[in-house]
Amino acid sequence: MKIYREVWPVEQERGCIVIVHGAGEYFARYYWLANKLNEAGYSVIGGDLPGLGRSKGRKGHIGRFEEYYAALDEWTMEAKRRQRPLFLLGHSMGGLIVTRYAETAQPDVDGIILSSPCLGLARRISPALAGMASVLNRVSPSLRLSAGIKADEVSRDRDVTLKYIEDPYITTKVSVRWYKEMEKAMRLAAEEAKKYPDVPTLVMQAGADKIVNAATTKAWAEKLPVSVKQYIEWPDCYHEIFNEPEKEEVVETMINWMRNRQHC
Repeated sequence: MKIYREVWPVEQERGCIVIVHGAGEYFARYYWLANKLNEAGYSVIGGDLPGLGRSKGRKGHIGRFEEYYAALDEWTMEAKRRQRPLFLLGHSMGGLIVTRYAETAQPDVDGIILSSPCLGLARRISPALAGMASVLNRVSPSLRLSAGIKADEVSRDRDVTLKYIEDPYITTKVSVRWYKEMEKAMRLAAEEAKKYPDVPTLVMQAGADKIVNAATTKAWAEKLPVSVKQYIEWPDCYHEIFNEPEKEEVVETMINWMRNRQHC
């Protein structure tokens, strides 16, 4: 399957960052962030996950969650050709992908940044709907339903929400199999937290998140050794902390954290 990829290089780079986007979106929504990282001296590599944005694959559908790891493998291999240190940055579902990738593949990276990682959902589906999803997963796994993400829940910035609504590359429907695979990945992320590697990790969570459960993110982070993690919660932020009014402060915090890792 052809995976869309972009490389944003800089001369005399301090390091390289691989960005993994969230559910239903694609890498172009991170151009502002990529520019900021370039200005700070970091090359950026990213792309669109399978079935999303400009990549091939049935929209909003995967057979197995591990299919996302192939894209991350490809982007990380490209990053390793560049200047170290190497950081992985995952937002929302991208944060879940990076978390599970770290727990299972133990990647050779110098730091991991998780932005409102999807380790638990803010809204639980009813037992009846959950049971129906399990049945459909066996008989019609590619059936697509609404992802349930509302534009005004991703950010408090009106311009962001309007662009989200009008963006033709945003995927608003996901398959039953996709949902069940993500559900399993969230469960395994918690169960296998002890397998998380000894890699410095910055967890930045939106405190007013309406999409992922902030308390679940914090509880997962608390399972990591104190020497590994730093947890920061932005109390007023909605889900997309890089698209919020506080985004300049969020990026500055992240860049300072990366620079401090280089001086350790």
